[in-house]
Amino acid sequence: MRHDLRHPGYGFTLGYVPIIGTLITGHFSRFELTGARWVYAVFLVLAAIIAARLLAHWLTGALSPTALHPGCLLPVSSAPIVASAVASSLRLPGVADAAFAVGLLYWLAFGTVILGSLVTGGPLPGPARPALTVLTIPSATGGIAWTAAHKGVFDAVGYGFAGTLVFTVLLVVFLLRELHQPAFHPGLWIFSFPIAASTDFAIRWIHASTLPGGPILTGIILTGVTSALGLLAAATLHHRARRTLPS
Repeated sequence: MRHDLRHPGYGFTLGYVPIIGTLITGHFSRFELTGARWVYAVFLVLAAIIAARLLAHWLTGALSPTALHPGCLLPVSSAPIVASAVASSLRLPGVADAAFAVGLLYWLAFGTVILGSLVTGGPLPGPARPALTVLTIPSATGGIAWTAAHKGVFDAVGYGFAGTLVFTVLLVVFLLRELHQPAFHPGLWIFSFPIAASTDFAIRWIHASTLPGGPILTGIILTGVTSALGLLAAATLHHRARRTLPS
């Protein structure tokens, strides 16, 4: 872990550990709320330690502009916003507000630096370009956290997150050619978080808007996303099998 925290390329991926932990805790809270809160507290502290340590390392100038990409938002912005959404399901409104504030602050501050670097610093290396899809995560997770704190009701802020997500998805569509990879590699799993978070928020939006045919549209979206993640899993198994075959 100490090595990963200093790695300029994949140090940010440590943020997935507390994110996965808090999400699992939120789902199991329906069976045992008190126990889930204690486990959640462990993952929340872990998320804070990872984010603070990474940010402290980056603030010393250790992160070069060439290594700066949207994936760096994962531990400092996405993790606290996801923690905020889970805190709402655990009926911890104060924790939800505090975590949301941290995630929003570093989304605006650090996200601005990353966008500026992408515009002026030249293109990302080919294998790192899929990280551009992470640009959708802050607006998707932010919308999820906000609506979770407001019992699923979409107000002006919720629709603001929705509009930001729609525009960012449109941006990613225009970047699809840049995201193309010549061959499969495990780093392509970075697509899974943006897809899942955007789908989650889209379904909440459909449900809150009471659109005609909402359940059918939800089923279509879930089928498409599940198929995409299934293909990603199948490609991973195929990639693994090819690497283990004797030459």
